[in-house]
Amino acid sequence: MTYLKIFVMGLLCSSCSNSFLEDAPNSNILTPQSVDDFQRLLDNFNTIGATSALPQLASDEYFITSYEDWQSCRTAVERNSYIWDEDVYGGEVEIRDWNDPYASIYYCNNIIHEINKKANGHKIPLEFRDVYGQALFQQANVYYDLLKNYSVPFDRSTQETDLGIPLRLDPSIDYTLERATVKECYDQIFEDIRRSLANLRYKGPLPERNRATKIAAYALLSRIYLYQRAYNESGKFADSVLNLYDKLIDYNTIPTNSNRPFSMTNDELILFGRSRNYINSNYTNRYKNVFVDTVLINLYEENDLRRSIYFIDNNNGFYTVAEGYNGSGLPPFNGFAVDEVYLNKAESLVRESELAKAQDLLNKLLIKRYRTGSFIPIEFSSVQGALRIVLEERRKELVWRSLRWDDIKRLNKEGANIVLKRVLRGKEYVLEANSSRYTFNIPQDEINRSGIIQNQR
Repeated sequence: MTYLKIFVMGLLCSSCSNSFLEDAPNSNILTPQSVDDFQRLLDNFNTIGATSALPQLASDEYFITSYEDWQSCRTAVERNSYIWDEDVYGGEVEIRDWNDPYASIYYCNNIIHEINKKANGHKIPLEFRDVYGQALFQQANVYYDLLKNYSVPFDRSTQETDLGIPLRLDPSIDYTLERATVKECYDQIFEDIRRSLANLRYKGPLPERNRATKIAAYALLSRIYLYQRAYNESGKFADSVLNLYDKLIDYNTIPTNSNRPFSMTNDELILFGRSRNYINSNYTNRYKNVFVDTVLINLYEENDLRRSIYFIDNNNGFYTVAEGYNGSGLPPFNGFAVDEVYLNKAESLVRESELAKAQDLLNKLLIKRYRTGSFIPIEFSSVQGALRIVLEERRKELVWRSLRWDDIKRLNKEGANIVLKRVLRGKEYVLEANSSRYTFNIPQDEINRSGIIQNQR
């Protein structure tokens, strides 16, 4: 049996629908052939688009109440990421934060490979172009997630020598690769996005928000360029999104103190997505020992509706997180939404000293976040003051999306000197700005299998 057949069997068996199996009960079922076959593979969000939760687990958006509660965390990953330990996995193997993204890449590789076979050196057949574009988008998105987590914070001056990740572009599974450079990885990511844009059919979000469109690709580019501190480029691609789709939710219409305030198809959503799930990063707080960081909670003003929509007041001075933009399910949201694009563009404008445009854009967002009649428009008087406000609003708006960790990394590269601290049983754990521990170590079983170079933490 070919690797492709094995891959399709596994993916289809995990699918929510049995109709594919019922439609064609013969041996050909094992190899996807039609557009519908490929689309059903891409619609399996249990596998496609999987990203790591490590940035959320290591971020400063939550705290654990006591040393005993920290000790009782379900996995070593949750314990060690919380204190930024040298080995984040604590000897655990088969780490899904590494394996699941590569499984997603493997599936996308196979889809791309099979459609290229159909093209046979010519243009992609028209009926396959959209699924081809979706597979390229998903591959680029997952490669970016792996790269930012398992390589050093981006530095344009060293990207040609900094180690990235293995770029697996062949659908086979029986080969090993060295780590590509960071530049080689980004070159591949940008090429995948370019090709996806050339093939994706739809511009705006689909009603179900479950498939990549052109604005999702533009949003990904805006996110990547922001992380690279290429702010002008980030702003340009934010414009590409907002010129096609610019919808904000009035939070006065959203229920407060609700476990599920947003639907999976809300107006601001560009593309649904969720990361790996851990007890410490999901909204349920099953053991009642993980709470939203009090510094974060105290940033919200009295009439700011985000505090009572994003979080649940436990009536003990602590808050837990609501489901957020997932609309359903436990893990942090890792998709794309209009509010992130607004904040990317606002920061880009501030850094270009376009203060009037930046304040107008930010006010357009914030008036939808405050109780009706209570919002006082912000006025920017200096670049430094404006940047402080935009970054604070970014922190308040984009919670539980695994973006805070990446923001800290890029801002520290610019001299922000953000230092993180945890305290357990009187012992202080400190993560200094630009520490090597902002780069996660590669799982040891992967090092043993492939012999690739390990990160130093």
